[in-house]
Amino acid sequence: MISTLATRIPTFCISLKTLRTKVIKRCHSIPVLRDYQQDAINACVDSIRQGTKRIGVSLATGGGKTVIFSNLIDQLRQSYLGENEGSFKSLILVHRRELALQATNTLKKIFPELKVHIEMGKYECDIEDSDVIVASVQTLIRRLDKYNSDSVNLIIIDEAHHSVANSYRSILDHFNASTTETKIPVVGFSATFERADKRALSTVMDKIVYHRGILEMIDDKWLCEAKFTSVKIEADLSTVKSTTDDFQLSPLSSIMNTNEINEVILKTYLHKKQKKSLKSTLLFGVDKTHVRSLHKLFKANGITTDYVTSDTKQIERDNIIQKFKNGEIEVLMNCGIFTEGTDMPNIDCILLCRPTKSRSLLIQMIGRGLRLHHSKDNCHIIDFIGASNVGVVSAPTLLGIRSDETEFDDATMEDLKAIQGEIVAKQQKIDEKLKALFQNNETTVGNVSERNSAVNWIQNANSLDLTLCSFDSFRNFTQSNNSYPAGKELDEASEAIKEMELLMNSQYPWVKFASNAWGLPLKGKNHLRVYKEKSEDKSSVVYHLKMYRQLPSFITNKYADYVPKSIIKDASLWNVMSKVEKIINTLNQDLEGQTMQYQAISSKFSKWRNAAPTPKQRCFVFKKIKKVYGESAKDFISLSLDDITKYIDTKMTKGDASNLIFASSLAPVYPLKSLLRILEYQKRRSSIK
Repeated sequence: MISTLATRIPTFCISLKTLRTKVIKRCHSIPVLRDYQQDAINACVDSIRQGTKRIGVSLATGGGKTVIFSNLIDQLRQSYLGENEGSFKSLILVHRRELALQATNTLKKIFPELKVHIEMGKYECDIEDSDVIVASVQTLIRRLDKYNSDSVNLIIIDEAHHSVANSYRSILDHFNASTTETKIPVVGFSATFERADKRALSTVMDKIVYHRGILEMIDDKWLCEAKFTSVKIEADLSTVKSTTDDFQLSPLSSIMNTNEINEVILKTYLHKKQKKSLKSTLLFGVDKTHVRSLHKLFKANGITTDYVTSDTKQIERDNIIQKFKNGEIEVLMNCGIFTEGTDMPNIDCILLCRPTKSRSLLIQMIGRGLRLHHSKDNCHIIDFIGASNVGVVSAPTLLGIRSDETEFDDATMEDLKAIQGEIVAKQQKIDEKLKALFQNNETTVGNVSERNSAVNWIQNANSLDLTLCSFDSFRNFTQSNNSYPAGKELDEASEAIKEMELLMNSQYPWVKFASNAWGLPLKGKNHLRVYKEKSEDKSSVVYHLKMYRQLPSFITNKYADYVPKSIIKDASLWNVMSKVEKIINTLNQDLEGQTMQYQAISSKFSKWRNAAPTPKQRCFVFKKIKKVYGESAKDFISLSLDDITKYIDTKMTKGDASNLIFASSLAPVYPLKSLLRILEYQKRRSSIK
């Protein structure tokens, strides 16, 4: 029986200092280890020495994890052989062919004296003749019977975020290495120690002993600089179902794989290619259908392109990759193939056309382009996944910036840090302002002495303003002798009062276009909507804020002029209005060199809104109201066409006309009927007096 490293750990500890000196000297005759690579090795050795043997190393893609664990294997092997008789065998677990070949080639190049065998598919490992076994998990799980439980002294897991899977755990169980009491060190390497299915990595790892992320690697010039560009695409992902923490691919593809969005991707690439002289672009699509559609489009536009999917035969895949490395292919497309294990350092552009909720997948995709290479100074990351705020992660989330908070073009990591700082500072100011406004509203709503002024307020208020409120609720305020109904307390009408306070007293020109919905125009046909809905359990009310974006002019859609994006659902209308305030402040911000999609909206208190409506507005509004009135005159017995004309000629302002035109564009009947109802009510109240 082969003695394990752990059984001789005290002896191993004695030679640790000498060992480190020896390894550093050897590395100068082979490849010289980077400082952080040696630090990672030392952290592993120290942890094993101290008795914690199930450990992880977190290292950004491109950090050289294969070089690190190859040197770790040699270092532990040299120590073991210096103190023991017999052989020292290491097992490297991988889940892809590319990873197996990469590990094998690196080990043979750096340590040619080692006997490296492969256990994968047609390759059969000779256990007795091997020093290092590189095994495919899928193959090894079927061949465990040929291995004794004590036949290896060290287990390395590449891309260890997969190690919670049952196949990995079965292998660790076989070698008695699945618990904290393991005598065999288990060292996992990954750029992202996160699991999409949230299964705890603690079941296979006790401690992450070393971490070095993308930001640190870029700062220290071990990875190339990244330049991020966001491209807003009109894709509503709110209806796409998810599996665990990411989207289901089939419904996601149906949203993303459209002629309109694919044209945006193509035009963006062509623009950046010309501007930045791009030579080697890697595109991540959603699925095979999406990739094939993009490939056909790019090829039809004269771009040298090819793609790889799970259907691509291995020989053909290797040939395509080599052509890409040689510069014979401008754009290489894939879906889920090149997220791990493929070294293509010439990549100078990444097209992220596959929305994801997985931070680890995002980092894997971005990391493909950050390796150093003589042909590039930086890698352009073009992000097409900022279309919906439904848990989607995107490039700026690496620094805590949500994709809907700002847009950017060719922003470096330093630029993103600066943007993040400005957003944080601006948010603090907004929060202070909202807190002050909330305290003022609390005082107004809570002042019981003002209850009876509600009727007078309704009587004298701008007629259009009243259509913002739930009129049926406010009618209760005036049914009993111009006061609240007997026994009614303020809190029983609090929902309607909050609507009055937050919508009617808003500085923004909200309009009500349905019994449960309000709208706020932005620029053009872009606008916000708030819907009052039942909660999922139907037991309460929630307010749902959505943003509606106008489709680009080059996109035709026979079903709609704009697409919706869910922003927030909350039982508190105040919280929703707070979110609106933040959105508008963000839309109004003027970062240097930044072209905002939305311009500042007009305040309800702008001078132009109090001016008289134009003849064209007056004619349009009268025509609209007259039509609705004619269809339902029986509902407004005391109101005549003369009353309507009088309102339009003497009371309606330019702002009122603008609001009515906007509201009727969303709902052609409801807002006009609401206005007629209010006009009739005000006439009746005047006749009573």
